[in-house]
Amino acid sequence: MPYRTAFLDLTYPDDSARPCALQFRIAFTETPERLGIIHLRHVNPDHQSPLKSSIVRDHLLNRILDLYMRGVAVKFIRLVVEDGETLALFAIEVDIHDYIARGNPYDATHVTTGRGRFSERVAIRSESVIAGQARVHTIYAKPMPVPKDIADALR
Repeated sequence: MPYRTAFLDLTYPDDSARPCALQFRIAFTETPERLGIIHLRHVNPDHQSPLKSSIVRDHLLNRILDLYMRGVAVKFIRLVVEDGETLALFAIEVDIHDYIARGNPYDATHVTTGRGRFSERVAIRSESVIAGQARVHTIYAKPMPVPKDIADALR
């Protein structure tokens, strides 16, 4: 049986800084490459849903990563949002500017762009992105169906 915590209540601000609340838990898959799943469950229709607001979703995600999953490689973490009958997976991306500003390791290559100008191409290794050491976001992520192994871990 996969590991899962009990649901905990969590308060958060909506897009206009009004107080809201939802429930969340953390679960692990039983696959050979064990994944940690952050499961957000929106329970009050009067509160702004993380399914519809990337601002809310990212605030909650970064807070949970910092408090509950600090030190885990982000490549092993998945975000699932439940709102009513909808269960959706969101891709997690690193905030590259925050990652670099915090002194995390990266490779930079100078590229000539023309007219004597240069730009810098930055590359980071996925194993270098650690929860709690840089902000992450889901602003460009589209809700995706939840894969079977992750859905099984949440049952």
